[in-house]
Amino acid sequence: MHTERVILCEIDPIVCAVWQYLVHVKPKEILAIPDVDPGGCVDDLHACQEAKWLVGFWLNRATASPRKRPSKWMRDHIRPGSFWGDRVRQTIARQVEGIRHWKIFNRHLHRMSEASLGDVVRRSSIRGRRQALSVRVEQIDYGTLALWCKSRPGQVIVCENEGATWLPFRELADVKTTRAKRRSKEVIWVATNGHGRATPDRHSR
Repeated sequence: MHTERVILCEIDPIVCAVWQYLVHVKPKEILAIPDVDPGGCVDDLHACQEAKWLVGFWLNRATASPRKRPSKWMRDHIRPGSFWGDRVRQTIARQVEGIRHWKIFNRHLHRMSEASLGDVVRRSSIRGRRQALSVRVEQIDYGTLALWCKSRPGQVIVCENEGATWLPFRELADVKTTRAKRRSKEVIWVATNGHGRATPDRHSR
């Protein structure tokens, strides 16, 4: 049973809508979302808009917005289990029951009251997006964001891309992307009790 209180603050309205959909959707509804033909489009699907956005994110991995048509990798059946299809449907359908207790807010975390975020949250997941539909990177005050993350109680996990310096990030993963000769290097900062103390794990150096 999932007992942690989870609050997700998402500034991208489309991403927020997809999360809201996943929190409430039934597994059988996920399993009923059809495939997209290699030359097809998500607009042809008989599904709600949120489901179409969900599928769109799985048509081309690591994109800032949902796609309308399958990527070349998907069309060429490269790593078929990594794109929208039966394997992805089954995985999502199994997982949605585990996030029923999540609270999703379409707003910047600084606009959330401490009553909503601070002391009542045992574990918070805050996603930083370098490309978002509703805010530009230059609008984010990373100094304030860093202080806020360090002040959170419980376990705090912050994920970013390589090059971010607003927290003392360490390497997490170096993965191949769907773009030729391009890799995605991701970093992470983990702390306990909101005091910037790293949580020991097998990746610690």
